Amino acid sequence: MAGLGVYRALSRVFPHSFRAKLMAVVAGCTLLPLSVFLAWLLLAESITPPQLKAAVALAVSATLIGILVALVLLYHLLTPLRMMADVVEAYYREHRLPQLPEDGRDEVGLLMRGINCGLREIETGIVELQRSVREDPLTHALSRRGSDQALLQCVERAERGMPLALYVLDVDNLKPVNDEHGHVAGDRMLIDLVESSRLWLQSEDWIGRWGGDEFLVCIHEPPPAANARMREWLCALTSMVRADSIPIRISVGGAHYRPGIDAMELYREADAAMYSAKAQGGAKLVSDEGIVLSSPSSRNGAGWLGTTAASRK
Repeated sequence: MAGLGVYRALSRVFPHSFRAKLMAVVAGCTLLPLSVFLAWLLLAESITPPQLKAAVALAVSATLIGILVALVLLYHLLTPLRMMADVVEAYYREHRLPQLPEDGRDEVGLLMRGINCGLREIETGIVELQRSVREDPLTHALSRRGSDQALLQCVERAERGMPLALYVLDVDNLKPVNDEHGHVAGDRMLIDLVESSRLWLQSEDWIGRWGGDEFLVCIHEPPPAANARMREWLCALTSMVRADSIPIRISVGGAHYRPGIDAMELYREADAAMYSAKAQGGAKLVSDEGIVLSSPSSRNGAGWLGTTAASRK
């Protein structure tokens, strides 16, 4: 930009002062013609009226031209200030981070570096705050608020044709573990649960801590495939060798999106299925497809067993 060219050119002469740049432009363009005229008057031995008239006209013309040049140079010299105003406005309107030049060593250069650094730190703080609001601090799963937002987005995608299965998980043995082994052991159980889920969840799937020992899992698969993936995970949890040797027992309720239901209705169906699993003794997966997956005792280390509603009759 031409303005930055003027600023950088004057910075070679006045590197540490923006005020000196302004004064140099004003003095050089306006006072110089008058100074030359006054010096000529003082040094001239004899001046005829025509010479004086011509000199005055020349001095006035040179001064006017100098004023115009000074205005143009000042306009370009103030370009960094306009750039700073533009990037601040762009950040607050579009959250676009600034890329101001940082080579100046005067007051304007310090201000440009300060704006660059300040807005980047603000953006980092905003991102961190959003992450902390959306993320559970213990397990690093989505928080209740993050789960709410993610579930609404998943339902919107499901309305456009993407399959969706929602599972509500409740840890059956968290309270006994807290009472017998302490809350550190209970916290470690929740952390292991979430970390285990990340081994098989795909990029568009997620797990969120709904509250306490209750979690939500969203899987973008048709009902049979989603239940199969959930079954594999539950088998892995049953056979997981944990540091404290305490097994993770969970009751799971599943519901699959159907046209016409909203996010809260989908959650209520999955939540009701989860309570049905707990009512049947826990350590089960009950889905709206009529499937019950039962966990055997952790002693024998076997996987989860699945039976359909029809086969149980």
